[in-house]
Amino acid sequence: MADVVLPITPELPSSDSEKVELVSRLDHLLERYLHTLDAYQKAQQQLTKNLSTGYLSLAQANFNNNAHTRYGQDYFDERMQASRKIVICEDEEKPTFSVVSQIANDATFKPKDTSSPPDGSAAAGETVSTAEVDEVPELDLQGPLEKKKNHPEPETKKTPTNDPLRWFGVLVPPALRAAQASFATAVESPVTELSNLLKELRQQEIEIGRVRKQIKKL
Repeated sequence: MADVVLPITPELPSSDSEKVELVSRLDHLLERYLHTLDAYQKAQQQLTKNLSTGYLSLAQANFNNNAHTRYGQDYFDERMQASRKIVICEDEEKPTFSVVSQIANDATFKPKDTSSPPDGSAAAGETVSTAEVDEVPELDLQGPLEKKKNHPEPETKKTPTNDPLRWFGVLVPPALRAAQASFATAVESPVTELSNLLKELRQQEIEIGRVRKQIKKL
C-alpha cells in the first residue's frame, strides 16, 4: 500500500498574517458602519414623519381659526425663550447629546410666610400655661389699617410659564396642541439620536480610513 502524504501548509510570513488580521478588522468595522448607517436612516425617517405630522396639524389649526391672527413664526413673541435645551454629557469614550424640557423644569415660586405671631407677655409674677393662652381670646385693639401695616399680607407670586401656546390664549385648538407635541417629539427623540449617530459615523469613518492605510503599507 502506498502511504498518503498530506500537503504541508506553509506558514505565512508575519506581514501576511498581520494583513489578514487587518482585513478581518476592516470587515468588522464596515459591518458596524452599515448597522449605524441603517439606524441613522431610520432616525431620519422618524424625524420626517414627526415634522410632516406637526406641519399638517398646524395647517389644520390655521384652517379652522376664525381669528385674524395665524399660528406660526410670524406671530412669535420677541421675548421668546427656548423651551428645550441641549445637554452634553461628556463620557470617557464619546460625548452624548440629550434634550431637557424647560417647561417641565420651571421653578415653582412659593410665597414666604412673613407674618409673625403677636408677642404675648404675661403679667409680672403670674405663670400662664400654653393651654390657658390658647383658650383665652385675644382682644383686637388695632384697626384694619394698623393691622395691615404691622402684619402685611404675603405677596402671591404666580408660577412663570414659557409655554408658547399661552401666546395664543388659554383655550387653543386641539390641532395646535397636536402640532406642538409632534414638534417637541421630533426635537427630543430623532434630533438627538441623529446627532449621536452622526458623531459615531464620523468616528467609524476615521477608524476605517486608518485601517485601510495600514493595509496599503503592507
